[in-house]
Amino acid sequence: MQRNITRTLTAAALSTVGLIGIGTATADATTATPAVTTAAADDSAAPAEVGINAAKFYFFKDDNRRGGYAYVTRSDRDLRNNRWLSGPHKGRTINNGTSSVNNTTSHFVVLSDHAGSCVGPHYYSNAHSSDNDLSNNGFDNKASCVTFR
Repeated sequence: MQRNITRTLTAAALSTVGLIGIGTATADATTATPAVTTAAADDSAAPAEVGINAAKFYFFKDDNRRGGYAYVTRSDRDLRNNRWLSGPHKGRTINNGTSSVNNTTSHFVVLSDHAGSCVGPHYYSNAHSSDNDLSNNGFDNKASCVTFR
């Protein structure tokens, strides 16, 4: 009996957290299921797999998920070794160069300003959310560390 009550209370608490958006201090979770975006001819737009439950955290060089992309599938404390996979900056480091993001994972993701130590200003992204403009959160071109929780 006590186990059933505990399960019911836990489920209710999780539902409440999802409804009120606890932990989304700076994340834009207005798009629960991101739209599928088709890559442009120059391959600078979002990959076609975005929004198809790809279970990746995408970084985009420009606002509105444009200008080239890169992604991670797990925590990475140093983004200086990660490179843009498309767009005019292809091959250059993504460190301190992200202007929009798309989280297609089931994880809460934290971006931090300082590579290695992951300290300083943070940006929080709920699972299955996106943010088309990090400048309105004061985190434009600051991502140097990513932590999955």
